[in-house]
Amino acid sequence: MTARERRRRGLLAAGCGLLALALGSCGTVGFYTQAVAGQAELLAKRRPIDEVAATTADAGLRERLELTRRLLDFADRELLMPSGGAYELYTELGREHLVWVVHAAPELSLEPKRWWYPVVGCQAYRGYFREDLARAEAARLEADGHETWIGGVDAFSSLGWFRDPVLDTFVDRAEVDYAELIFHELVHRKYYLPGTTDENEALAEAVAREGVRRWFLRTGRPEQAEKYDRRLDRLARAREAIVATAERLESVYASARDDDWKRRRKGEELDRLRGELITLRSEWGRGLKSWIEQPVNNARLNSFTTYEEGVPRFTRLLDECDGDFARFWERVREAP
Repeated sequence: MTARERRRRGLLAAGCGLLALALGSCGTVGFYTQAVAGQAELLAKRRPIDEVAATTADAGLRERLELTRRLLDFADRELLMPSGGAYELYTELGREHLVWVVHAAPELSLEPKRWWYPVVGCQAYRGYFREDLARAEAARLEADGHETWIGGVDAFSSLGWFRDPVLDTFVDRAEVDYAELIFHELVHRKYYLPGTTDENEALAEAVAREGVRRWFLRTGRPEQAEKYDRRLDRLARAREAIVATAERLESVYASARDDDWKRRRKGEELDRLRGELITLRSEWGRGLKSWIEQPVNNARLNSFTTYEEGVPRFTRLLDECDGDFARFWERVREAP
């Protein structure tokens, strides 16, 4: 295959596969134009991490790229997730986030709005490489009666379409967060079931967390593994409160009562959640800032449960496999 053919295939994958990358749907030409342009930027600015590490004057960046190689080797050996060339390149974008993702849901329903597109099927979010376009989409959805939540995303997986690069949007994260992100995105390359957002994200979170724990243990830092476990315990307690709120709201929305009653109950449940999270933060001394200080609505609840609600199921499955990732991946593929 010639270099030109490789570039053409990469652009075709970007154009046809932006589905996963830009999290889009069969929407307007304008949507796809920005998606292709955004992905083309990623492709055009990629450089081998060995080259960047050898030439950069930034010692922190050089250290992080060297860490990347070790994490990829660890993921291959210990988690049975070969990178397939991912994260062997580096792209500098010079902005805060890679994409801005829009979540939406009706005022009195937790059923998320979904967008459909080829290959990956339905997804409960839509992403843009430009923040202004994401906010314009959110405004349009709100005018149609939806609640929205916009989250900045610093990385995504192309699901094997091409070699995902390390990005300046996440390269300077703390080691624990950096490792968690790399492992999470590698899961999507390993296994992805079209149209099942919740399952795919929960699987990736469960594997990434076990990967981080083992990474610290294998590198002789059990104290860091214990610290990480405490962090996950806190997340589990917050998850319990948030998921319980969502479950109570589902009962409220499904009731035969009038909409005014549902709105009052909704407000009460969200106030109750905020109080529970304030109590947790008081106990911990920090954390949950955005959940406490920013508005919470149905769209935001969905954005959280998309990643969190199914995590315990995959954690239990790995325990049932005695931590053996070969057996675990086999069980994952066999699941209906």
